[in-house]
Amino acid sequence: MTIGVATRNQKGRILSRISGWVLKILDAENGFGPDSHILVVLIGVLTAIGISMVLSTSFVPSLVSGHNPFSLFEKQMLWVLLGLVAFGIGTRLELGLLLRYRGIPILLSGFALVAVLIPHVGVSVGGSSRWLGVGILRVQPSEVTKLAIAIFVAGVATARADQIHDWRKVLRPVILATGVAAFLILVEPDMGTAMVVGATAIGILFVSGVRMRHLLPTLVLISMAGLYEAMAKSYRRDRLLSFIHPWQNRSNFAYQEVQSLVAFATGHITGAGPGAGQAKWGFLPNPQTDFIFSVIGQELGAIGALIVLALLGLLIFSIFRVSQKTTSRFGALLCVGIASWLAAQVILNVGAVIGLLPVTGVPLPLISSGGSSLVVELFALGLVNSVAKRITPISRESGGQRFLKNVRLSKSGGSSIFSKLYRTALGVRDV
Repeated sequence: MTIGVATRNQKGRILSRISGWVLKILDAENGFGPDSHILVVLIGVLTAIGISMVLSTSFVPSLVSGHNPFSLFEKQMLWVLLGLVAFGIGTRLELGLLLRYRGIPILLSGFALVAVLIPHVGVSVGGSSRWLGVGILRVQPSEVTKLAIAIFVAGVATARADQIHDWRKVLRPVILATGVAAFLILVEPDMGTAMVVGATAIGILFVSGVRMRHLLPTLVLISMAGLYEAMAKSYRRDRLLSFIHPWQNRSNFAYQEVQSLVAFATGHITGAGPGAGQAKWGFLPNPQTDFIFSVIGQELGAIGALIVLALLGLLIFSIFRVSQKTTSRFGALLCVGIASWLAAQVILNVGAVIGLLPVTGVPLPLISSGGSSLVVELFALGLVNSVAKRITPISRESGGQRFLKNVRLSKSGGSSIFSKLYRTALGVRDV
């Protein structure tokens, strides 16, 4: 009996010590509050799922390319390690520096976007010139541009908050920077990334307080320009419209869509099992990148696919919640831009995989194989974590109201319906 009591007391002390450590970690004053904790858990789970799915999908392409079966997976693990370092740097980075030097990232990414178009400088793969570098150390400047646009637009909307209704001071520089970046990305060509860049800027402008009578005409013009560019060239037009009748074009333009739908159909509810999918055996192109969600549907079934979508949705929603709770205008707008960027990628990728949208070559955040995209995404999420870890109990209660007042999301802002939807989604009452 004495031994049993002593053992229980010892276990109790151990559990008490562990719980104390957990509570200390979750303490916002220690730089890792509940919001940061949720972000880190979601990012970790999604990254782990991505690693396992890349392992499942990459050995066949590795063998086809004449390398060992784990060559692509080993490269991806290297990028994961670099991404974790980038996440740590982003978490510790002072956001004031980004606000002060907001123009530098967009300028550097602009020069890089020009460089990839120069012969013998940019690396061309599959008819697209999108990379810089040699060997496995290739960087895709368009991925960096997504974050650069988010920093620049959020910085302009913050530094000129008192002039937010003057389209010359805010809207004009944002349109110029975003337009030039999107045009250079389209020239590569990479229409999907250009759309994500535009969605990032629009998301920030929408909540920043820009008048809707200025923003809506801009959106209409951008949409018309994008539609013209999409239909101007026959190969791009055929590729984009093939998703409407994929089975009629299953041997050419819609081959990927059809194979993706077949993979989903054979996955049923519970899937064939991890690693047991057949689509990656030469049937589905790019199973480890653009169409990795198809393999998830085939191997993990509809249940597994829905779980992955739910985790991505929770991550995006958590970022929006961080933007609502912080009292930093720049931090809030930056979080909105990053959330808009990730949401656009999820919609474009999953929509293409299940046949609801045309294929645009956009990777699935944190899941798809790819170096530049993963490192940049983790760095951006590190910046979100930097905002989240500075949320105190006081700012958690009043941050959303202060921010909403600053961005003028009220009826007087000219968009009462959208404002109410935004406030309702974030759980904020009208002020």
